[in-house]
Amino acid sequence: MGFRAATPLFLLLTLSACEPPTAGREVEVPLRLYRWQGEAYRAEPLPGKPLKVGVYLYRQGQEVWAHLRPEGGEAGLEGTLALVLEGPGGERAAEAVREGKASFLQVKGKADRPACAFYLVSLSPDPWSEDLEVRLYHESGRVCEEER
Repeated sequence: MGFRAATPLFLLLTLSACEPPTAGREVEVPLRLYRWQGEAYRAEPLPGKPLKVGVYLYRQGQEVWAHLRPEGGEAGLEGTLALVLEGPGGERAAEAVREGKASFLQVKGKADRPACAFYLVSLSPDPWSEDLEVRLYHESGRVCEEER
């Protein structure tokens, strides 16, 4: 079998091994200015490119994994990304936290159905600012295979 005939077969086998997500969410997170006022922060929307955040759960038997992907937004984003996998009773199956530049984050574990992934994104284009205000993309939530 020549290279030309093997390529479509290889692609077919590769694509058939890809599992679709069992749950997912995509959100656009606006850039906000968080300003310290008294005893709390006040959030004000700012003009700027929104940050697109995608969170997906995948399953194969007892194995569950979650992906968190931030894309777009302002240049030079740094901060915190976190993912926590939970089983049906809320027990932790696995967790991952990354400090630094915005990038793909993945966590894997074992859990019965329905599993959930709690996610947190807190990224700033001005990560080293020591002012009482900061420009920030901040979003958190939960993605579940089924409703609890």
